[in-house]
Amino acid sequence: MTLDFKAAIQARPAGETTAQLVAAYGDPHGPGARETGGGNFEPSPAWAAANLVRVPVSSLPGWPAYPGVVVKTVTLHRLVAPVLLATWAEVVRRGLASKLKTYNGAFVGRHMGHDPARPLSVHAFGAAIDLDAAWNGYGVPIERMQIDRDVVQVFEECGWTWGGRWTGAYADGMHFQWTDPLGGTKLAEWQDRAERVTLPPPIPTVPAKPAPEAPVILPLKNAPGYDRFRLMKNEKGDLFGFAVEIGRKL
Repeated sequence: MTLDFKAAIQARPAGETTAQLVAAYGDPHGPGARETGGGNFEPSPAWAAANLVRVPVSSLPGWPAYPGVVVKTVTLHRLVAPVLLATWAEVVRRGLASKLKTYNGAFVGRHMGHDPARPLSVHAFGAAIDLDAAWNGYGVPIERMQIDRDVVQVFEECGWTWGGRWTGAYADGMHFQWTDPLGGTKLAEWQDRAERVTLPPPIPTVPAKPAPEAPVILPLKNAPGYDRFRLMKNEKGDLFGFAVEIGRKL
């Protein structure tokens, strides 16, 4: 899809505090939210109905699979979903869709580190996604992270904050969030490049043409000089037939 990245990046919220996230995305822990244990919670029903959308995986060509589960949608905040669609279109345009191994989640009602004493995770606002989690766990230093750097660059160019730029125990190479970069983070030179340079339009997806149906060959009786009758379909799908001479190869 086409997105005005300059406008999107300029409207992107700060993510330093819960208050900043709530101001931009609303409060998932508002009225009706319920703690379910282990630092997880069910979001406010009113907030979820007003803000969460499901992006069909079918609209994300080459999207990596979720381990062990067939996932048909990616749940995100309504303000973030268009950004993911446009970012992934750029990933596809550069031929990088096959470079990721797994998708590992987007919206999750939880606190940071699954600790109810800590603030809400950006995932709880539907403003973050995790990719290739098994190879890029918490605290893995950037030089040991095993996520395709070309894909990372596309996300960063398009305005996402990559957790792989964080350091120490906070390093989080699987994580991408739609907020301004956190203070003190050493950024790549291409961060937010899409705000400064217009990216080429995505390559349109052309549906594959179905393979032509094999002809149906039937015996032909009472036709001197011919021994087969071939049935085929024309471009409109209409059946037509013709006889084949004896001894001729079909």
